[in-house]
Amino acid sequence: MIIPVGDVTPRKTVPFFNYLLILANVVVFFSYFFRPDAEVIRIHDVYALHPVRWDVLSVFTSMFMHADPLHLFGNMLFLWIAGDNVEDRIGHLPYLLFYFVCGAAGAAAHILTARGAMADAPTVGASGAISGILGAYLVFFPASKIKFALWLVIFVRFFTLPSWGAIALWVGSQLLMARNQLNGVTKGETAAVAVFAHLGGFLFGVAAAVLLRLLGQAKPGPKKD
Repeated sequence: MIIPVGDVTPRKTVPFFNYLLILANVVVFFSYFFRPDAEVIRIHDVYALHPVRWDVLSVFTSMFMHADPLHLFGNMLFLWIAGDNVEDRIGHLPYLLFYFVCGAAGAAAHILTARGAMADAPTVGASGAISGILGAYLVFFPASKIKFALWLVIFVRFFTLPSWGAIALWVGSQLLMARNQLNGVTKGETAAVAVFAHLGGFLFGVAAAVLLRLLGQAKPGPKKD
């Protein structure tokens, strides 16, 4: 198993909004996860995003909900790795706004592309927003190194990849799932993932980060010793 465990990009500030977003996601998840199944279903029905009957509130409440602990852990891990540096680069309040707008862009992409059973399925997760953060990270730190752990039951090995390579592999996996969904594949991970929310958030994050750089609104990164 290969999982990302961090990066090597230094920062100048404490990313307190990134920490608060992670905390909020964890608190919201555990506030309902251990409740009876019927109550969890009711909560999803009210606060999750349903593409065929969405509203503005559900676009944002769904960003703080997750399907299971693994879903939560994966999203928060990527937010932990990339979010602190993006917040450091664009500033605290702009980062918070950026996060929510990326999430809304991802939700819009999902609403526009959801078909069949997925159109009325409750959609939860911060993936659209975090995908946008990954897009910004790619623009601001293309040469940064992402650290990975390779776990093979009895030993662990660590290695690094440039951020452009690691994120390109992720984008490739999303495009493959998107193609499968467009071709009508309705089983396994392909059927369970709102992949167009990921791609929509990511593309918006890339475009917005490029615009910020062109306008000079992104602070220069810290120098390495």
